[in-house]
Amino acid sequence: MNTFQPTKLPSIIRNFASRYVLTNREAEIVGLIALRGYSNKEIADYCIISEKTVKVHIEKIMDKVGTRSMRKLLSAIISNDTSMVK
Repeated sequence: MNTFQPTKLPSIIRNFASRYVLTNREAEIVGLIALRGYSNKEIADYCIISEKTVKVHIEKIMDKVGTRSMRKLLSAIISNDTSMVK
């Protein structure tokens, strides 16, 4: 299985995951989106899960962060600033 190890994620992703209490899988997906620019299909293939499961993970991440916008989610990851999200 091709998975990011939580300890091998860049600190910006680890800090973001910690701040929003993301699961290891959610942190992995955030990393694949933010660091590699993967589409839902690419994430599904990489993680060996369905695209529907990827969408569920992304919905949960967005709920935890408090946004429905991928742009605002990426902005929050990069800036690590909660004021950017709402």
